[in-house]
Amino acid sequence: MNVHLKPAGEAERDRLVSLHSLSLMDTRDSERLFVKSPQGTVRTEMDRKDTFCAATIAQPDILMVPDATADPRFAALPDVVGGRRVRFYAGRPLSVDAGSRVGTLCLFDTQPRHLSEDQLRQLDELGSWAERELQDSGGRDRARAVEQALLPSTLPGAPHYEVSAICLPRGDVGEDFYSWSESEGIVDLILADVMGKGTAAALMAATVRSAVRSAGGNRPAAVLDRASELLAQDLESTATFATAFLARLELATGRLEYADAGHGLSIIVAADGSYRRLHGHGLPLGIGEPGSWHTEHAVLAPGETLASFTDGLLDLYDGTLAALDDVAALIRHCNPAGITTLLQDLHRGTQPDDDVTAIFLTRLHASA
Repeated sequence: MNVHLKPAGEAERDRLVSLHSLSLMDTRDSERLFVKSPQGTVRTEMDRKDTFCAATIAQPDILMVPDATADPRFAALPDVVGGRRVRFYAGRPLSVDAGSRVGTLCLFDTQPRHLSEDQLRQLDELGSWAERELQDSGGRDRARAVEQALLPSTLPGAPHYEVSAICLPRGDVGEDFYSWSESEGIVDLILADVMGKGTAAALMAATVRSAVRSAGGNRPAAVLDRASELLAQDLESTATFATAFLARLELATGRLEYADAGHGLSIIVAADGSYRRLHGHGLPLGIGEPGSWHTEHAVLAPGETLASFTDGLLDLYDGTLAALDDVAALIRHCNPAGITTLLQDLHRGTQPDDDVTAIFLTRLHASA
């Protein structure tokens, strides 16, 4: 953030003020101030009580201090009596919501000076820009928090099974989701991927999640039928579709019922690393019609892992179906928790252009 204002004195017309910063008060720590965009020799963390910004944030308008040594409020501050020997200060408070001031955009100088009305207006405009950036960032943070809160917060407590999942959005919010529930010896799993990217797709993902979870029914294909009916108008009006994999696992026997709506990325991996794909021939939600999905059957034997994931996971490798071999090898050598940890590391190094979402469920041997 480059803010340059010429000093008022004619003799110093060409000297530019370059001591400026964006400072934020951390809501987790009311005693300190953190400089997020320092320019010049500026400390990045300091006691809040020892700063000009503590006074700025307490008022709604720009605070200007022409000569700090002549102002009893600031004359004894560490930056005035020592350090940078600040003399001039101007700070514009920053708000993210009405009445909620979180930081300042401020200017310093080592010599006394006074800002003109035009310069004050420029500082105010820069502050408005900084506020918009903070507000957008705050909105994205809240959206991300809400999206994460909608994911399952606890793991199924089924004995002799281990479950883990991961949802790594490409951007601020994601277009994939997973969910599970457990009841009377049954675990139901859902994984879906909505077409598109960004906020609009994330909104549709929330809509699809709500429809699938409220559809009811015991058989996965019946759930897709009902969800398709609930979503028909929304998906048609937004020209959107969603792929989905729904599975219902009987814990005592490992019997698996599933239905696939255009997803196609679910496998069962044996202990030796071999795997078989769970094929489904149904079209995505928004394209397929009720009655077009069918419930398929498989068995998850002790030592085997059910894995369902979006195509973003393939992008962590070569982006093709050949990456299924890599996923199976990863599953063979790790437990579910270890798999997600390694995928997080791989995601940080790869930065794929799509969400990475996956569920891993391993049936342990009875003695495990």
